[in-house]
Amino acid sequence: MCRSSASARLTLVSLMLIALFVISCSQPVANKNAENKNTPANGKTPADAKPMGSVAPGYFSAGPHGNVSLSFAAPENEKSLTGNAVNPIFNITGYPIYKDEERNKGQHIHVILDNEPYEADYQPTQPFKPESGRFENLKEGTHTLRAFPSREWHESIKQEDGANFAFLTFYVNAKTPNVTVDKTKPLLTYSRPKGEYRFKDDPRGLMLDFYVTNARISANDYKVQYSINGSRPQIVTRWEPVWIKWEELPPGEYKVVLDLVDKNNKPVPFMVGHLDYNHTERTFKVLADSEKFSSGH
Repeated sequence: MCRSSASARLTLVSLMLIALFVISCSQPVANKNAENKNTPANGKTPADAKPMGSVAPGYFSAGPHGNVSLSFAAPENEKSLTGNAVNPIFNITGYPIYKDEERNKGQHIHVILDNEPYEADYQPTQPFKPESGRFENLKEGTHTLRAFPSREWHESIKQEDGANFAFLTFYVNAKTPNVTVDKTKPLLTYSRPKGEYRFKDDPRGLMLDFYVTNARISANDYKVQYSINGSRPQIVTRWEPVWIKWEELPPGEYKVVLDLVDKNNKPVPFMVGHLDYNHTERTFKVLADSEKFSSGH
């Protein structure tokens, strides 16, 4: 009886160990499949993508499929790099990332180094090396990376819970003395406009877009303020893109200033060293029909 009981217990423990081993081994495969599902084959628009029609000719929209999750697979948060270049890799679920080679458009991830203009990443599971070289030859000290998914026309996918916004700090050789990054503070991340635009290339106008974390945008709470070429500041009380009519933007060069402000329209800083991430200035250009896009557009 005792011998039989002991044998039964041994068999039961063995079966439990085998089950745990099978579950632990199968988990990475499940994650890999979820990742592949959100990264269609290169060069193709997903079959379920919907054309935007007359709203935005030439553009397609696919997903999101429920809540979107975005995180850095590399580099590690609060770690030093082995060199002076950063090549981020991402995990993303709930939103397909692709680039259609025929149309030269696709859904992607906006990646922001420190508070510089974003770079568009169309292959999130591969080390990202933008052609601009902006992620190479970094200065010694503290740096940040921010990222969020984007539509084909570069509109950010906005999600109140912030699960699709990735933010980390890393170091080149060593931390910058007396520089801290408090990721719990209200943060405004500039996205568009950027670079050059063909006059009236989108019937909706020129898009001003941004991402907000740790703050609710409303008439009685935090707000976003912008001005173009020193014009009277405009207040945005909804977290959605601002479409500026082309009639207000004849061909030429422009400067946009974007700020996060409180309920009293006072600036809310997010300081990283001498940089205020909640105050961004960018220049862009609207081209005439006779002008060509510059290289790297």
